Amino acid sequence: MTKSSQAAKVDEIQAALHAWLKPKGFRKQGRTFNRTTDDGLVQVINIQMGASDPPGTVYIPGLRENLYGWFTVNLGVYVPEVGKVLHGSEEAMRFVNEAHCCVRSRLGNLAPEHQELWWRNERVAEVVPDVLARLERDGLPFLDRFASRDALLREWKGKSRNEGAGNPPRIVMAIILVERGQKDAARELLSQQAMETQNAGHPAYVRSQATRLGVPLEDAG
Repeated sequence: MTKSSQAAKVDEIQAALHAWLKPKGFRKQGRTFNRTTDDGLVQVINIQMGASDPPGTVYIPGLRENLYGWFTVNLGVYVPEVGKVLHGSEEAMRFVNEAHCCVRSRLGNLAPEHQELWWRNERVAEVVPDVLARLERDGLPFLDRFASRDALLREWKGKSRNEGAGNPPRIVMAIILVERGQKDAARELLSQQAMETQNAGHPAYVRSQATRLGVPLEDAG
C-alpha cells in the first residue's frame, strides 16, 4: 500500500475511535484525543503510525521490526504544573500531546499479557473492535486511575519507578506537593530520588530540579 492509502486506513480507524470517544467527552486534534478531568488534568489517547524507514534499513526480529503499515495506541495523563516544570509547556495548553504527559503507557502493556501491541492499518474491520474493546477494558480504567492529583498521589505512593514511559513518580509527586505548599514532603521525595544511582547523572538532575522548585537538597556527605 502507498503512504497515502496507509494514512487513509488509519483515518478510518481514527474516525471510528472518535465516534466512540466523543460521547465520553474526548475532543480530537490530528491523531490525538484529549479529555479534561474535574481536577483539571488532561487524559490523552494517541494513535501512532509505524515509521517508514529509509531504503536499506536492516531489520532484526525482536530488536528492530519493520512497523510500516502498523499502528499502536498511546495513553497519557497531563498535569499542568508538572508539564510546566518538566517541559516548559504552558499551564493552560489548548491541546496536549502524549509526549508531554507525566503518566504514560501503551495500550497493549495494560492488558493481561503485558506486551506492546501493534495493529495492521489495512485490517480496519478486524482491528477497530479489538482496539475499542481494549480501550474500554484497559485504557479508560487506566486513565481514570489518574483522574485527579489526589488519585495520582495515592497510586504512586511508595513507588520509585513509573511502569510506563513517563517521568519518575517521586519527581512528579514533588512538583504537585510544591504547588500545594507542602515543601517538606516534596523535599523528602526528592531526597529519596537523588539516591537513585542507575544513571550517574540522575542525582545531579534531581538536585537541580529541587533547587528550581525552591526545595534545595543538602549536599551529600
